[in-house]
Amino acid sequence: MDFHIDRRVILSEESEYKNLYAWSLKEIDGDGKQLGRDLIPWPWSVSFTARDLVLAETLTLSSETLPSSRDDHDPNTKREATKRQSIRATLQPWDLEPYCQTGFSMFGTARSLSKFELVIYELPEADGEERCVAWGSVSYTSEIDFREDTTDDVLIFNLFVHPDRFARYAERIAGTTVDEVVFRVGGVAGFYSVWSPSITADSIKVLTDSEEHKIQISADCTVKPPRLGEVAETELHFHRIIRLERTEAKESDEDEEPVVEPPPEEPDTSWEREEPIPTDPPVHQGPLKVMDERVVKLLSSLRFAAWGIAILLLLLLFK
Repeated sequence: MDFHIDRRVILSEESEYKNLYAWSLKEIDGDGKQLGRDLIPWPWSVSFTARDLVLAETLTLSSETLPSSRDDHDPNTKREATKRQSIRATLQPWDLEPYCQTGFSMFGTARSLSKFELVIYELPEADGEERCVAWGSVSYTSEIDFREDTTDDVLIFNLFVHPDRFARYAERIAGTTVDEVVFRVGGVAGFYSVWSPSITADSIKVLTDSEEHKIQISADCTVKPPRLGEVAETELHFHRIIRLERTEAKESDEDEEPVVEPPPEEPDTSWEREEPIPTDPPVHQGPLKVMDERVVKLLSSLRFAAWGIAILLLLLLFK
């Protein structure tokens, strides 16, 4: 096999920031220069979403003898049937834009790692320990039947669960009652990134457990860098999503004024409020009353003046 590794990876115990990390991994190019910054184990979590789900069942028939020497009609030939179910999902890193979009690549390469898978197995025994194990492989080219075949970089998470839990997962998938699957892992051995106070990473380097994924370590170094294996924290979410319809106002209605309906007309009850006709004539008030008083005074004055003239005429006659 020809593994596609382009850079050397060395372990260095020299650190400019001893209070932050005591050792790191460095990628070195062909001229002996370091590429990028120091890389240290990354303990935080990363999430994936499933792009598809496959519920698979595999049946394996085997016998103790080789096919060339086996007698199919021999009643003493022991045949064993093995059935195994699994759930497979193609994963993609959860896009956290605009906050963070994590990129993955294998140590010693500049290629972007884009093949992620999740495989869920049913534990053979009900009292087995549920666990998650990470496995990966650097891209390589192999020759099969005089034909070259290239395998891409890959990262696979193997999740082992109890039979009752696996049955529930299988029932939901078979019944198509799953709309979204989110898979989160934390504290993955073999994940490296640059030191940062943040709990998110722009890029993560992966160190597999393969012997071909070599690291140059000095003879007196006692550090054993973590490689892919047991996963410290695992969360698997099966979501059922129901879209609710919402009533939205039409654009043409936004500029129109609301129509206000007039209040209902009241019945004509004026006949109930008619006042009775008065028996006495109305008394004039205001300016009319003032004018009547002046006329009376004037007539009185003219009467006294007439009496005065009449008396004067009588006096003249008697003289």
